[in-house]
Amino acid sequence: MKPKIGITTFYERRPHKRYCMVSDHYVRSVRMAGGLPVLLPISPDVEDAAAYLDGLDGVLFSGGEDVSPLLYGESPVKEVTDICPHRDAFEMALAREAMRRDMPVLGICRGMQVMNVAAGGTLYQDVFSQVTDCLGHLPMKMAVESLYHTVSIEPDTKLVAMFGEEPLAVNSFHHQAVKEVGEGFVPTAFSTGDAIVEAIENPGKKFCLAVQWHAEDLTVDHPHFLRLFSALVDASR
Repeated sequence: MKPKIGITTFYERRPHKRYCMVSDHYVRSVRMAGGLPVLLPISPDVEDAAAYLDGLDGVLFSGGEDVSPLLYGESPVKEVTDICPHRDAFEMALAREAMRRDMPVLGICRGMQVMNVAAGGTLYQDVFSQVTDCLGHLPMKMAVESLYHTVSIEPDTKLVAMFGEEPLAVNSFHHQAVKEVGEGFVPTAFSTGDAIVEAIENPGKKFCLAVQWHAEDLTVDHPHFLRLFSALVDASR
């Protein structure tokens, strides 16, 4: 039986209606890895998070809006312009409960930031204004499947077991990033040149890993990135 992998969604507001959506690239990547994707609509009742998890084998936290700085005790800087409080509240509850249960969890971009904040960590609200000598991380005109910069991966990690020790070329579409790492997590990859944290994992958990780049957009043209999704699915069996 295929493991059921829950994928978080976002609100898409259109005239007259609001939709819960997610890029098909997440769905496609989970399917390619042998999992059964299950989309998780945002619930205004955070108590629903535990009920969702009862029917799942693993969770994938997807990308999207900024994580509210209020969740880690800060007021927003002017560069923070897109926040969804309902999604923040729901995903914080989902992440904390999934990690408490030691369910296999993978975070992508915003998903990495959600997992870190859920564990008590903090974020750079905007790396371009808050990190000295910050390099490029948000190329507005790049195709999503294009490789943009490289990351270095730490030894003795799940990530290095997947991709090896050589610098790894990744795509990049973010302006927030992990600052103080949450309890239990360790940073496992850094961007070349400015040392922005590009991946975290919790070595005390079965499978609890997150990356800052959008791996779901790379699994067709650069199939080695499917290893992330295969690891999540395999851990969820």
